[in-house]
Amino acid sequence: MVSVEKKILNSNLLIFKFENYNLSYPKEIEEFLKFSTNKGKFKEFETLTTMGKSSYEKIYIIGLGLTEEFNTSVLFKSLGLALKNIRESIESLDILDNFNDDFGFTIGESISLSLYKFKGFKNDFSPVKLEKINVISSCRESIERGLISGESINFSREITNLPSNIVTPKYLAQKSQAIATENSLDITIYDKYMLEKLGMNSIINVGNGSCHEPYLIILQYLGDPDSKEITALVGKGITFDSGGLSLKPSKGMHGMVGDMAGAASVLGVMKAIGKLKPKKNVIALIPTAENMPSSKAYKPGDVIKSYSGKTIQIISTDAEGRLILCDAITYAKELGATTIIDVATLTGSCANFLGSINIGLFSNSNKLAEKLISSGKETGEYLWRLPNNDEYIEQLKTPSADLKNSGDSCGAIVASMFLQCFAEDVNFAHLDIAGCSSAREYSDVYEKGSNGKPARTLINYLIK
Repeated sequence: MVSVEKKILNSNLLIFKFENYNLSYPKEIEEFLKFSTNKGKFKEFETLTTMGKSSYEKIYIIGLGLTEEFNTSVLFKSLGLALKNIRESIESLDILDNFNDDFGFTIGESISLSLYKFKGFKNDFSPVKLEKINVISSCRESIERGLISGESINFSREITNLPSNIVTPKYLAQKSQAIATENSLDITIYDKYMLEKLGMNSIINVGNGSCHEPYLIILQYLGDPDSKEITALVGKGITFDSGGLSLKPSKGMHGMVGDMAGAASVLGVMKAIGKLKPKKNVIALIPTAENMPSSKAYKPGDVIKSYSGKTIQIISTDAEGRLILCDAITYAKELGATTIIDVATLTGSCANFLGSINIGLFSNSNKLAEKLISSGKETGEYLWRLPNNDEYIEQLKTPSADLKNSGDSCGAIVASMFLQCFAEDVNFAHLDIAGCSSAREYSDVYEKGSNGKPARTLINYLIK
């Protein structure tokens, strides 16, 4: 439970400290700081025991570094690290928000995200011990909004961490319906019958090899009915990717349960948007399928007709994400989207090139790219823009169809150019999160597993 009150509620206190600037603390706390060795360096952490001479049992100090280098990303990481350090050792905590400006949203997000712990299916699971947090602050509204954002992203993390025998395309459809009901969002779910009727053959072919039927899920939030501007978020929802007949190596294949991280991230954004209610029009499209080999599966060499009318020769059935995305992107245009942003664990080449540090960004719009990069800097989810020279499209040419679904090199860029062929002249951005959708080790804020990226960036982009 997290509260926001301007008074002492709990038995421990967390305070912030700069390296080159003295924040204002209560007189009682100033006395104990005389015994502190914390210099205020970025992420420097210290515990002071009060020996019964204060209303607090312990005072925790987390450094924020130099004021000229301070921003929301620094605060997010520092607070998250401090909470990760103490969440298993104490039950209650006050956090002193004594900043001159309102950083409440970031404080709320960091609290929510750093306290998340995946239970899985363990019989001996030990929940986080830290259950009560009170933020001593005058920024109640922004902290509560940050908590909403964080909890929505934790929803994304939870469903991405679950195994694929639980998270099927139907499961994503059910969770989407729950989000729509909870937040009064409009929702449309197209099953395989409707997909066939509409001619969304790219989605259908990817799902043909599985016993789980594919879906296209559409959620709509209209926060500004007078505006014609509509942002479409498209999330790749491959609930398990075996590679299809272009079978992946068995080593590491268990990680393909997370190939729906893009869809989960977009659903988390919509869950947050439904509660934060920005004055924006946002639609989410989740094409979801399971990519499996069978006698019904699509094959290398096949030619399929996409929803756009463009024909596609299949070179690799393991290049399936771009196939389900292209039908959804085309449909987003029909729904009136003026900006389309897709999120996908799309290519291993992007993961190999950028690792877990940067999200790969492709865009046909400098303005959109700049806004997303700026939003990413504010949240600490860094984006690196990939080139979009027309020459890369040469790799997608084939005598058999309008396009082929895979090239010979520059995999992340060529995949982006494939999607651009369907977005055409609409403002378009593609976010390749293959390398950074999950944390392989514990970090400042996140435990191992899904981190929900780039949901924080997208929420920040949409609410500003």
